[in-house]
Amino acid sequence: ASLVEAVADMVAKSTAEATKLSAEIAEINARAAAGEITEDQAEAEIAAAEAAFEARMEVLSSSMEEWGESFGERMEKWGESFGKRLEEDLEDLNDIDIDIDLDIAELEEEEEEEEEEKPKTKVGVFYFHLGPNALVLSDRSMASAMDNINAGLSWESRIFFGQKRRIGGVKSPLQFETGFGIGSNIFSFKNGMTIDKDPMMFGVANLLPISGLSNVRRSNWNISTTDVPAILHLDFSPKGTFNEGLNIGFGVIGRMRYLSQARYVGNDLDGNYYREVRTNGFHTRLFNYALVGQLGYKKLKITGKLEQLPLFKDNYFQEQVYLGSITIGFSLN
Repeated sequence: ASLVEAVADMVAKSTAEATKLSAEIAEINARAAAGEITEDQAEAEIAAAEAAFEARMEVLSSSMEEWGESFGERMEKWGESFGKRLEEDLEDLNDIDIDIDLDIAELEEEEEEEEEEKPKTKVGVFYFHLGPNALVLSDRSMASAMDNINAGLSWESRIFFGQKRRIGGVKSPLQFETGFGIGSNIFSFKNGMTIDKDPMMFGVANLLPISGLSNVRRSNWNISTTDVPAILHLDFSPKGTFNEGLNIGFGVIGRMRYLSQARYVGNDLDGNYYREVRTNGFHTRLFNYALVGQLGYKKLKITGKLEQLPLFKDNYFQEQVYLGSITIGFSLN
């Protein structure tokens, strides 16, 4: 239970930090566009926000590693305590003339030595990825919808945990990875736009101007998904290790959308603060899958992902667009 709670807490904190960074950068750019600060000041504030984000993520990573070490120590102590109790019980049996010639302590030491000498054939993994996303056409060119999307503030983040298994023996570089994760794609709109169902086009999804506001500070669309990866890796790590050398992976990620929210913040015609959040699928597909390619060195991973089905259902958006991303991540195992 504590393991599940720790992973869930890490997922929630990492996603919240990525969302917070996107909102901070959007607000800084909005202030620059309104003339409240200069472009140089905006760049400095964005750099400071990104540095603070990296520092917070390092703290989260360190705390997760410390928790893992603590968890392992607790399990080791529990095993030692259990072995001592079992040894005492066997001694009690000897007192009633039952001859049991078994040295629990020596047996445990032998088993530990065998485990240390035996190279690993599988390992648990935890990943965090963050990077820019985009809407592309079937020929991989940028969709015209990107004209109203701030590419620098549109990000994909993914967190998942699973297992890597070595295929073909301990010396084989071939590994198969499976797991479960949570993903989030945030599109930041510019030009005072938002996504909505267009009443003038029979309710199809479209990017429309926000009406009724004197100014729009930020506007974005968040698509949250559950992800199931299946990736084949060539990992050239030393024998019996994982993620300790050059590694290349290809595979698929299946995903299911569980949340789609459009939100914007600004001032109404009277100058008062206004915020609106709309939860709607906007005719996007509930299920989709993506091809992925990954290049890594030790714990650092660069992953390209492109969904193979259009993001929107047929004839429900102005273009047949596909969701793609390039992310940089790190692994813990």
